[in-house]
Amino acid sequence: MDNYCFGIPKSSEYEFDKANFVLPGEIEEKYIESKDEKFIYVDAKCPVFEIGGILHPDKNQNEYFRLDASQKDKYTDAHKWLGQSTAGGCLRFYTDAKAVALKVVYRGCVLGMHHFCDRGVYGFDMHTGTGTDRRYAGKAMQTFAENPNENCQVLELYGSAVELMINFPLYGGIQKLSIGLPADCFVSKPSPRKYLPVAFYGSSITQGGCVSRPGNMYSNLLCRALDCDNINLGFSGSAFGETYAADFLGTREISCFVMDYDYNSPTAQTLADTHLPFYEAFRKGQPDVPVVFVSHPCYGEPSAEGIKRRDIIKATYDVALSRGDKVYFVDGNEFFPQPYRDLFSVDNLHPNDLGNYYMAKAIWPKLAEALGVK
Repeated sequence: MDNYCFGIPKSSEYEFDKANFVLPGEIEEKYIESKDEKFIYVDAKCPVFEIGGILHPDKNQNEYFRLDASQKDKYTDAHKWLGQSTAGGCLRFYTDAKAVALKVVYRGCVLGMHHFCDRGVYGFDMHTGTGTDRRYAGKAMQTFAENPNENCQVLELYGSAVELMINFPLYGGIQKLSIGLPADCFVSKPSPRKYLPVAFYGSSITQGGCVSRPGNMYSNLLCRALDCDNINLGFSGSAFGETYAADFLGTREISCFVMDYDYNSPTAQTLADTHLPFYEAFRKGQPDVPVVFVSHPCYGEPSAEGIKRRDIIKATYDVALSRGDKVYFVDGNEFFPQPYRDLFSVDNLHPNDLGNYYMAKAIWPKLAEALGVK
């Protein structure tokens, strides 16, 4: 029998109502981007689709942006730039289309990342299914960003009704996204999520470096296992415990917060100076939401500096626990099996696909306990 470490995949019991099905030609004209002989291209902001993980552009200065786009004057230059990256974002809908096209105009991409394949940097992923039973669709979205103006690729489906989930790029930004649908198919809103979103804050590892494709990022693995959206505030090289990020998360409806911020602090002392204050800033907006503290991955024997950092995180956990807060702690030194630790990373810093899987596997029990998953 297969060992399903995240629980046996289960489809949603939600029953789609045919009364909500619409033909692409019936969608409001203001959302129709263009048409050709195969597809009607519909703006991803159309209400027939559901955007998750990031604020809907209509509610965020018309931008695909991971923080509050109206508050950019408060953000560091790095966060203004990386906020455009859409890590954790996704789009879902239900359809019986035999093929779906994805057309994107990029806002920007973080290029020149030679330890990170292009597919992982600015690619899209597609999964079919509902609930926790979602299967990677593959076969498309392999060569995005080859054209600086507009890119379009087609995913062949089976013609039976499916829910499609599209994971957004991890280090790419979206200026405009449209979904191409055959004129004779129907489309409708997706099934409801089982849980409110889980939020993550941390470094480039949290943002998804260096997986081969977006769906393999540890936070996306966990959120698929829960059937929830992923609010990902991973900021490559620039997560220093900024309280505005904690304040932003305080405004979001979430079920749990994974506080995975450690690596980017220049020293153990700078981590100590910010770690508890960041947690307390989060608690002002979210007094009851469970928090999972995570220390950074370790690919060998922990260094003295690494032990100091882990102890600082554990100290915040101990303070929170003494207050009666619902908190959990995961030691990054326990992510990977001792034998063959060189298999889990591209550079002894950023975990690869296998490393992200083992991170998700280690965090899952605490996350499941926090949410009462049976």
